[in-house]
Amino acid sequence: MTNPDAKPANENRNPATPRLRRPRFSRADARVGAGMVSGALFDPHRPLLVHLVVTRRCNLACGYCTEYDDVSAPVPVAVLRERIDHLARLRTVVVTLTGGETLLHPDVAALVAYVRERGMTPAINTNGFLLTADRIRSLNDAGLYALQISLDGVTPNAVTKKTLKPLLPKLRLLAAHARFRVRVNTVLGVAPPEEAVEVARVALAHGFDAKCSLVRHADGSLAAVDDGVRAAYEQIKQLEGRALGIFGESFQDALMRDGRIDWKCRAGARFFHVCENGLVHLCGPRYGEPATPIADYGRDDIRRAFDTPKSCAATCPVAYAHQVSRVDMFRPQRGDGKLHLAVTR
Repeated sequence: MTNPDAKPANENRNPATPRLRRPRFSRADARVGAGMVSGALFDPHRPLLVHLVVTRRCNLACGYCTEYDDVSAPVPVAVLRERIDHLARLRTVVVTLTGGETLLHPDVAALVAYVRERGMTPAINTNGFLLTADRIRSLNDAGLYALQISLDGVTPNAVTKKTLKPLLPKLRLLAAHARFRVRVNTVLGVAPPEEAVEVARVALAHGFDAKCSLVRHADGSLAAVDDGVRAAYEQIKQLEGRALGIFGESFQDALMRDGRIDWKCRAGARFFHVCENGLVHLCGPRYGEPATPIADYGRDDIRRAFDTPKSCAATCPVAYAHQVSRVDMFRPQRGDGKLHLAVTR
């Protein structure tokens, strides 16, 4: 339910709060939108979003995360350039560099620039702890389109350190220096619900996008949702100035209400995950499906994944898979429900 005493985000903003100096709709937004529309209308086998792991190592150990370690070396730049080249051959629209912690890769700005050079749109996922003014400026110069920073609450707890107390200075740096889109994502249920609402308010006050996602089990299925999380989700939905376009979260309404959702997942086609070993996976939780080397992943693989119903779809809260699959909601899935599986980790 909506809190009747909640103020709009712009009324909560301290006059001293720096605000991102970026238009709500830019040329870069138009370029991404054109790629998404073109792919949606004319090429159902064009990847719209790919997550490319640049290092599995992370500087944190969040209790709900299974996609990291603390020992792996960064993937060599030459290897990543080859993977980026292949994504360009597949005519991918957006490539998100991810981890682990993306900023632990020493050449991340050069990789952003190379994604842009190959005609795709570069984005980054980060926990934000390694952001500096110089690093933000280097990402500006490299042509970064968007950065998503994870922020789950106000005060660190046993599950997550990604909270406002240590990261508010990093938000201020982004607001002061970034020329790219900044999105703050909050995982609901890992901190007190009212803290998630506060994170969204602070994000909007800085001129950032504010989104939220639901906690999932290691296999990708939805974790239990209590009344406090439901109330926080409804409050965040009502905050003034919150518009996410294709990255909206309406699919979560049905998941929280019914525990299930009827949809056609296009993971492996419109969206997929390339791990540090260069293998393609439907998404982070569905590791090993199909585990095909990216160098061998082609249009036939994409067609097969596009047409194959996924047994995990009904209880899946993986936002990116839902969001890019929307463009094909009226296209059928005629597959046999089986992907060609290769090796797993």
